Amino acid sequence: MKNSTERSNIVEAPFTEAMVKSAKGKAKRLGEIKNSILKGKGNFAGYLGESIVAEYIGAKIVSNKRGEEKYNHDLVLGNKTIEIKTKRRTVPPKDFYDASVAHTSLHQNPDFYVFVSIQFRGDKPVKAWICGQKNSTEYFKQATFYAKGDVDPSNGWKVLTDCYNLPYKNLDQLGL
Repeated sequence: MKNSTERSNIVEAPFTEAMVKSAKGKAKRLGEIKNSILKGKGNFAGYLGESIVAEYIGAKIVSNKRGEEKYNHDLVLGNKTIEIKTKRRTVPPKDFYDASVAHTSLHQNPDFYVFVSIQFRGDKPVKAWICGQKNSTEYFKQATFYAKGDVDPSNGWKVLTDCYNLPYKNLDQLGL
């Protein structure tokens, strides 16, 4: 089901209380991770984003498996590897909002990135959207690099860590 945003590539995606509970448990077990922008406080949203996309497209979650591969991507669908990038929000996403990949995540090298926004009221997730996908090679060809401390002129946001940003309107509709 699509929401009323300006771009058709942003779709509202359902989630269940079981997904929320599972994501909270995974986040608690993981704790703070190396190179985390939010020092581990975004883990819950990240795991919930993975569950939302996995359910939506029928992919297998591999981010909690044993071995090194779990650090390179979150989901597998057929022979495609997928990294989910989730942002917590207080409002629904707009087409001019940015998808972001931190420079510290470049080791991941998935086939595709899928970007998710989850609206929270306090610590409670209330709505979620899949904002689009991009082949990883194409993402970096089109994205703008911002260094920590730079101010993104499109929205006045002061960058917290080196990252590559691309507006949601420049992503592809989810179609893995």
